[in-house]
Amino acid sequence: MTGNFLIQCKTRKMEVLQFLAVAFGSYVFGIIVMMIIRANTMEENECVTLGMLIAMAALVFVHFFGIIFSFVGEFNMAISMGATRRAYVGSYALFNMAELAGLELLLFVLGKIESALMRVIYPQCEVILDLTQYFQWKYLLAVIVGMTIVELFLGAVTLRFGMKAFWAIWAIWMFVTLVPVKLIENEALAAKMHQFGMQIGFGNIVQYLVVVGVIAAVIMAVLGWNFLKKQSVTV
Repeated sequence: MTGNFLIQCKTRKMEVLQFLAVAFGSYVFGIIVMMIIRANTMEENECVTLGMLIAMAALVFVHFFGIIFSFVGEFNMAISMGATRRAYVGSYALFNMAELAGLELLLFVLGKIESALMRVIYPQCEVILDLTQYFQWKYLLAVIVGMTIVELFLGAVTLRFGMKAFWAIWAIWMFVTLVPVKLIENEALAAKMHQFGMQIGFGNIVQYLVVVGVIAAVIMAVLGWNFLKKQSVTV
């Protein structure tokens, strides 16, 4: 496993650099947009860590789809060159988790820098949205493990079913990212959902979501590995 992990470190250096470029580029872009918005529309005492927010959104999107395609190509190459499936998938997943942990740390540092920068540039500024407060180990670990399982599972599905699977994944992604926003914008529906949440308890909802998430992760891990064990290699 150690040898395979070191190979991952060598072969995926460019991938890490690309993610860093996306993070820093979108971060700077977000700060500039925040300054423009604040100068024209926002109240004097309000600002948002928009640079970190945009960097996070960009990284989630690029990492999610980038890893799916990367895994598809590299899996075929590695297995055709004699690597065992168990060792390769294990080392790929381990590197992926280390990479995600590093990106989370980077986002946290960038968020703190941006928050401090806003207070220096705008002394009267109140940061009304600072995502670094949610950077707790239980959330960070869930993202690391959850994203790794989902990305490798979808990579395995794409290997198994081809581009048809990818377009299905794209449709699901668009549904998940767009539909909840539209539902929230519907005031009547949002009020009913809030009332329902109050009735059953928001704490219970979180517990149910955690249980569902764990079950889904286990199912995806098992199915993904079964797909990869039976996957024929094409180069």
